[in-house]
Amino acid sequence: MVQWLKSVNIKNKLKKRAFWGQMLGIFFVVMLLCTFVSRAADSVIMPKAQLFKPAPGNLNYKMKGAGSVVASEGELVTVPDSLRVKEITKPGTNVEAGDVLAVIETDELSRVLEEQNAKLAQLKLQLEGERVNATPDAVTPQTFSAGKSLALEQKRYNEAADKLAAAVAAEKDEAAERQRKAETDKKAAYDTFLEQGGESNPEAKSIYDQTVSGIEQELERAAAEKKAQIAALEESRNAAADALEQAQTAYEVAAKEDENAKANRQKAQQGSDITQQGLEIDIQQQQKVVDRLEAIMDDGGVIKSPVKGTVTENSLTEGMITSGQEYIRIGTGGYEFLASVDKENAQRLKVGDTMEVEFTGLKEKKKLKIADIRTEMGKQGEGGNGDGTEGSPGTSSNQGEVMYITAKLEGDEYADGMTGDYAVNKDSDIRYDWILPMGAVREDQKGVYCLVARKKSTILGEEYVAERLNLTKKAKDVEQMAVEGAFTNETKIIKGSNKEINEGDRFRVEEED
Repeated sequence: MVQWLKSVNIKNKLKKRAFWGQMLGIFFVVMLLCTFVSRAADSVIMPKAQLFKPAPGNLNYKMKGAGSVVASEGELVTVPDSLRVKEITKPGTNVEAGDVLAVIETDELSRVLEEQNAKLAQLKLQLEGERVNATPDAVTPQTFSAGKSLALEQKRYNEAADKLAAAVAAEKDEAAERQRKAETDKKAAYDTFLEQGGESNPEAKSIYDQTVSGIEQELERAAAEKKAQIAALEESRNAAADALEQAQTAYEVAAKEDENAKANRQKAQQGSDITQQGLEIDIQQQQKVVDRLEAIMDDGGVIKSPVKGTVTENSLTEGMITSGQEYIRIGTGGYEFLASVDKENAQRLKVGDTMEVEFTGLKEKKKLKIADIRTEMGKQGEGGNGDGTEGSPGTSSNQGEVMYITAKLEGDEYADGMTGDYAVNKDSDIRYDWILPMGAVREDQKGVYCLVARKKSTILGEEYVAERLNLTKKAKDVEQMAVEGAFTNETKIIKGSNKEINEGDRFRVEEED
C-alpha cells in the first residue's frame, strides 16, 4: 500500500513539472511574439531617414540674365542738370568732331549758369571763413604762471632749509661752547669752595651748590631756547616743503592741461584741414560745372561732339529738363557685350570666366570671356536674378545693387543694340572643407544647425537618435551650402526623411550614401 502511494506521488510531481514546463514555453513564445509585434509596430511608426557623410568640395554657381551689344570704344558726353533740351541728334547719326549733339534753350541755360556761379562764390567764401576760423588764438600756457609759482616756492623752501641747516650746525658748536664754559664756571666755583674751607664751611658749601645749580639751569635754559628756535625753523621748512609740493602738483596739472589743450587744437586743426580739403574739392568740381555751362553758353547753347563717330545712345528727349544723369554715347569703333549681374553674383566672378551668350538673330551660341567687372551704369533693359536662377530681360532683383560684366566681341556680325541672353556655370574658386545639401541645413532662434545620426543600443537592438550639431555658414549656391562644424570623417547627417524628424527623435536608416 505504501509502495503504491509513493508511486502516485511521483506521478503527480512529474505531471506538475510537465505542466509548468509547458507554461514556461508558452510564456517565451508569447514574449517572442510581442517582441516581433513591437518591432513591426515600431518600424511602421518610426521615421525613415536618408543619411550621408559630409565631404569637401566646391560650390556651383549658375547665373543667367540678359545684355546687349554696345560700342566698346568711344566717348561719353554728359549733360549738366536743370537744362531744357530744345533739339537732339538721334542714335545712328554719324557725326564729325564739333557737330551738334543737342541744343539747349539759352534763357534756361543763363539762369542755371548764374545759379552755379553763385554756388561757386559761396563755396569760396566758406573756404575763406574756414581758413580764418582755423587760425589759432594767442594762448598763454598754464604752465607759465604755475612755473613761476613753483620756482618761488622752491626758492622759499631752499632758504628755509638752509636756515635750518645753518642753525643746526651753529647749535652744535654753541652747545659745545656752552658746555665748556659751564665746566669752567663749575671748576672756578669749586676752587673758591675749597679756598673757603670746603666741606668744613657750610656756608661755602651752600654757595657752591647754588652756583652749580645756577650754571646747570642756565645751560638747560640756553639749550631749550636753541631747541625751540630750531623747531620753529623746522616747522617753517616743513611748511615750505608742503607749499613746494602743492606748487609741483599744480605745475603738473597745468602741464597736463596744456598738453590736452594742444591735442585739442591739433584735432581741431585736423578737422579744419579735412573741411578745407573737402571744400577745395567741391570748388574744383563746381568750377568744372561752371566751365562746362560757360562753354555751352559760348557755343550758343549747342552741345558739340568731341570726336568723329556714330551716336549709339542718347538719353535726352526734346523738351525735357535734364537731371544730370543723361548722357550721349558716341561709338568710335569696336563692340562689347554688356550685361548686368547682381552684386552678390558679381563677387563670385572674375575676369577670364566664361559665359555662354545666345544673341538675337544669330544661330550659334557664343562662348565669351569676361573682360571686365564694373559698377558703371549700362544700357537699360539688362538684368539677371541674384539667386543664380534665370530672370526676365530688362529686370534686376536687387535694384541699386547691380554691377556690370563685359566681354569683347570679335567679327563683323554684331551691331549696336543687339540683345542676347547669357549663362554662367562655374565652380567656386574656393574648395571648402564641408559641403552640405540645402535640405540638410536647418535654422532656428539658436542659429544654423544640422541633425546627425547617433547610434544607440536598446533591449530591442540598435537604433538611431537625431542629435543637433551647430554650424557656421560660409557660402552657398542654389543647392548646397559650405559650412564649418565639428564634423569627422565618420559623421552621418540626415538629409531627408519620410516624416518630420527633430532633435532627440528616434529613426530608422532607409538609405545611406
